[in-house]
Amino acid sequence: MRYWISALALGASLGTVHAATLDQPQAKALAREAYVFAYATVEHDKVLSAIAARLPFNRLYSEPRLLGPQDNKVVSPNNDTFYSRALLDLRSEPMVLDVPAVQGRYYSFQLVDMRTDNLDYIGTRATGDKAGRYLIAGPDWKGDVPSGFSGVIRSPSRLVFLLGRTEVKGEADQKDAAQVLKGYALQPLSTLSGGAAPEPLPALQLPAYADTKQGPAQALFSTFNALAPLHQWSASEQEKLARFAAIGVKPGATFQAPADLHEAVAQGAEAGREQVRAASSQLSVEQQGWLPSPSNVGKFGDDDLTRAAVAWRYIYANDALEALYPMALHDAQGQMLSGQHAYRLHFPAGQLPPVNAFWSLTLYDGKTQLLAANPIQRYALGDRSPGLQYDADGGLTLSLQADAPKDAPQGNWLPTPQGPFNLLLRLYLPKGGALDGSYQLPTIARIEP
Repeated sequence: MRYWISALALGASLGTVHAATLDQPQAKALAREAYVFAYATVEHDKVLSAIAARLPFNRLYSEPRLLGPQDNKVVSPNNDTFYSRALLDLRSEPMVLDVPAVQGRYYSFQLVDMRTDNLDYIGTRATGDKAGRYLIAGPDWKGDVPSGFSGVIRSPSRLVFLLGRTEVKGEADQKDAAQVLKGYALQPLSTLSGGAAPEPLPALQLPAYADTKQGPAQALFSTFNALAPLHQWSASEQEKLARFAAIGVKPGATFQAPADLHEAVAQGAEAGREQVRAASSQLSVEQQGWLPSPSNVGKFGDDDLTRAAVAWRYIYANDALEALYPMALHDAQGQMLSGQHAYRLHFPAGQLPPVNAFWSLTLYDGKTQLLAANPIQRYALGDRSPGLQYDADGGLTLSLQADAPKDAPQGNWLPTPQGPFNLLLRLYLPKGGALDGSYQLPTIARIEP
């Protein structure tokens, strides 16, 4: 019960700022700030609650298939890797992840806390290609680390999302990639050690997800209050939470805005949502239609707006050393990308994405941020795509349009929806100019009829 008592105590200690000290404009401003602060945690609940509805906690599920348009639980999913998933309930004891030797193939396990910060990685870049055993512990565990572990990962959250990616090198490689998944294993520390399991805690109940992009914006605060006790907040975060308590945003409490400030809080939450939505299209300085990845993705610190904007647009983005995600919403002339037009995306000779693993260009429906359905079921092109034809000088030109091109290689065609769309260029294990910003992203030119 210690966990629940400490959570309630935290909630009580944050209730020191009184609503009586706020006027209407102050309450609105505070609600706007609180919305931005809370957004990523609540959007995270979309995946947490979906997985919890299907799988027990602390159970690793690896899916040997590539995601498609029907997969709508995560915005901007990739079409390059098999995914592995688990929700780690670390309230009572650590979990142990075993990985096999994975040679000649990229893989990674990303561990995401309740703030959507990335913890330390397990995988090709971070830990190498040899087999290993890793201990993952929450903030309440004070035990000694047994011998025989390749590494220890500490989390400030009591619930951690484990997200694995295993490279698939095309259709013919899926069987071999699926074999790698069978080598991943997850178990509690007590099972591994043969010791007594801790006393069971009350079953973890996650709040139902409510669409953050629709409906009353202040509904987000109810979900946040329910999720917040699962995280050990930093000193600076606790200072913010102490102020937010005046409008009912309080870990472990039922959200209820003060009666005389109800309308101001509702308006502030709506303003916060609009701020996040706008920021999601301005994540960095646009360059020829492209928005480079923010430099602090995955390690947001106190940058609440970037954290929220990334969660809105492409939640669970990797750290920059693991992968970069330049995003295009416009063509080179600054016009919105739309399936009503045809485009040519051109990599000059010597300017293919610089990576140590692989790269891909994925197209998403501009309204839903999901993979765009198309008759040939092609959602991405990249260096592993069969049938890709390079230019005579070694460059590469891709066709982006709704209908099959008549004057360009069919293998270089990435179908678009009829309406708006956007692009993500994924660079796995980027190197050189991709990391220092000197790499020139490809041009996206509209083809006039």
